[in-house]
Amino acid sequence: MSKINLKKIAFVFPGQGSQHIGMGEDICRAEQNAKSTFFKVAEACDFDLARVAWVGPEEALRRTCYTQPALLATSAACLQALRLNWTENPFCVAGHSLGEISALWAAEALNLKQAAEITVLRGQLMENAPAGSMAAILGMEADKLKEICQEFDIVVANFNTPLQQVISGSSENIEKIKVKLTELKAKVISLPVGGAFHSPLMNSANEIFSQKLETVEFKDSICPVIQNINAKPYTLANELKQNLQKQMTASVYWTDTISKMLEMGTEGFIEIGAGKVLSGLIKKIDRNALIMQVSDSESLKQSLELLV
Repeated sequence: MSKINLKKIAFVFPGQGSQHIGMGEDICRAEQNAKSTFFKVAEACDFDLARVAWVGPEEALRRTCYTQPALLATSAACLQALRLNWTENPFCVAGHSLGEISALWAAEALNLKQAAEITVLRGQLMENAPAGSMAAILGMEADKLKEICQEFDIVVANFNTPLQQVISGSSENIEKIKVKLTELKAKVISLPVGGAFHSPLMNSANEIFSQKLETVEFKDSICPVIQNINAKPYTLANELKQNLQKQMTASVYWTDTISKMLEMGTEGFIEIGAGKVLSGLIKKIDRNALIMQVSDSESLKQSLELLV
C-alpha cells in the first residue's frame, strides 16, 4: 500500500478490556526510549509493573489496580516509539475510559508523572469500590436499552457502537436484566470485572479521585481532547480537569466520540497501546474509516510505512 498524505490524524487510546500478557514488552525491547517511558510509569507503582504486564499471571493482570497502570505504561511506550519516528502533532485525541488519561498526556495537558500517579490511584479506588457487575449487550439499539435499564436501576456505562453497549450496576439487578434482554433476543456477555464501573456505585471512589485531581495542575492541551462524558472537544485546562473528575461515574459516549472526530475532519485514526479493541469499534461506527495501530514493533513499522 502506498503512503498516505494525511494531516488530520487522531490518536485513540484503549482502556480496560484491552490488556493481555506481554503487552508493551516487544516495543520496549525494540525502542530504548519506549522502555524508559514504560518504566517511568512503573516508578509510580508499589508492585513490579513489568512483571505483571509481561509475565502475569493472567489473574493478576485482570485486577483493576494492576490493569490500569499497565495499560497506561503500554500506551505511553507505544506513543513514545511513534513520536520518535513521526513527529506530526495529532489532529485530536480521545481515550476509552482509562484511555482518556493517556489521551490527556498525549495532548500535553498532563505530564507522564502526573498521569501515572492518578492512574495508580484510579485503579486502586476502582478495585476497592463496592461490588457490582457489567455486561456487554449486542444487537440492541441504545435508546431501547436505556429504557429497559431504567426499569432495573441499571445504567448504560459504555455506548461503544450503535449496536454494542455495556451495562453496569448491582450484581443482583444485572442478573435480572440479563433474563429480560435475552428474552428480547439481545446477546448478553458477562464481563470479568470486579465492579460496576461508570455507574453510581463508583460515587465514593470518584469523590476521592476528584479531590486528588484538584491538586493536579493541568495545562491547556495542544489539540482538542474529545472527552468521554459528552463526546465534545476541549482544550482548556480547567475544563479538561472538570470533565475527568466526572468520568468515573458517567457513561462513556464512544460512538459519539468517533462521530465527532470524523465530523471535525479526522482523516485517519491511530490506536496506540494494547490490542485492537478500539479499531474494531471504530470500524463498526464507520466501516470506511482508515485505522492504524501501534501496539508493538511490527504494527509500528506497518503504520510508519503508510505515513508520509
